Amino acid sequence: MPLRKVTIEPITNQVARRSTHERRTAGLLKKVQEVSILCNVRACIVVYNIGDDTEPKAWPSLPEATNILEDAMDITESSIGKRMLDTESLLRLNITEAEKKLRNKRAENCQLEINMIMNDVISGRRKNLDDLDPQLIGDIQMVLAMRHLAIRNRINVLRSKTAS
Repeated sequence: MPLRKVTIEPITNQVARRSTHERRTAGLLKKVQEVSILCNVRACIVVYNIGDDTEPKAWPSLPEATNILEDAMDITESSIGKRMLDTESLLRLNITEAEKKLRNKRAENCQLEINMIMNDVISGRRKNLDDLDPQLIGDIQMVLAMRHLAIRNRINVLRSKTAS
């Protein structure tokens, strides 16, 4: 049975509001603790109940949370700036990564096209390479030379094994 959608608005019933606050605060404290342990980072949370005069709930403890927050406030802007990217830098980084992926895909497509052409020649479906781009013909020649060299090396290895 699916859960019903909860509308986000203040809870009018005082008892329900208090129990919801306690339950959700406990959940938040647990989540922060899990993130801190799993990611090996310093984290803290402080939850105040506005209508209550009791101490705020904090994880790991109020003094330790204060230390973590003070340390965070003491970080210099230059060290923050080293890790942050503005929109333009982020876009440049994304474009660079996308261009790298595009180059890799083009190389992969070229290799697949060369393999298809070579299979067509071997099977007799293609009689010549006259209709191909000169750049592609050069790439095919390079692949053939590399394969020819690999075959010669393999033959030499096999001959040396049989001779010994």
